[in-house]
Amino acid sequence: MDWDPDVFQRNALLAQLAGLIDIDHQQWPTVAELNVHLNPSLSGEPLPVRFINDAEFNALNCYYEQAVAQGLVPTRAQNWHDFFGAVIWALFPQTKALLSRLHMDDISALGLKRTPRRDRITHFDECGLVLAVTNKAEVQTLLKQHAWQTLFIEQRDCFGSQWQPFIFGHAIYEQALAPFIGLTAKCVLIEVEPDFFTLTRAEQYARLDPQLAIELERSALFDRPRPLLPLPLLGIPDWWPANEDPAFYENQDYFRPARQLKGEG
Repeated sequence: MDWDPDVFQRNALLAQLAGLIDIDHQQWPTVAELNVHLNPSLSGEPLPVRFINDAEFNALNCYYEQAVAQGLVPTRAQNWHDFFGAVIWALFPQTKALLSRLHMDDISALGLKRTPRRDRITHFDECGLVLAVTNKAEVQTLLKQHAWQTLFIEQRDCFGSQWQPFIFGHAIYEQALAPFIGLTAKCVLIEVEPDFFTLTRAEQYARLDPQLAIELERSALFDRPRPLLPLPLLGIPDWWPANEDPAFYENQDYFRPARQLKGEG
């Protein structure tokens, strides 16, 4: 797909990056330019990694995760997936570094074969969303119950005042280039103080990233099966024009009811 210099204005999902990432190019930014434009991170700290092109990666003669563990992130030129991957490093450097370390822990212990924990880490890395909330237990229950009417209609005003979504998965941003009904993120909840919602967007990311990294490690989230909660992205208020109509949420192929356990009902 061709470069779009107005990519952050294409729709409300991609607009989450507007004002945060300063890449004003009429052509694809080079990997070297990404190193300039995305460093330092939003926290003001230098990035813990450098983006490298295919030639430099091939010269390392190692696997992707082993390169990242050396602070070198293989980044294909003119590639939306890798472009958004680099952007996420600028937004969540501490969390990305943690995920890299968790991958390497498994590789060191078990070799390069994929483990269930590494699959869960990758799932969040590609398709994750962080929902910052002031009332984690309540929102977690709503998500587990797939209580979409309550979440998106009855408590709609909580978005932006008590709840704030942050896309983490770079594949989500890639899919947002052409959004479709069915676009769903895998959600992690982080409880924040009410003053979080008085911060600028950049300040919110700078506070959220270290808290997310600490919580993911403390909870050993990826050690558990099915640790992530589905969240239909196009249901988030202001992220999709059609969801202004409550009838939008009646599509049960998208807003799926929770599965009943055997013996229920």
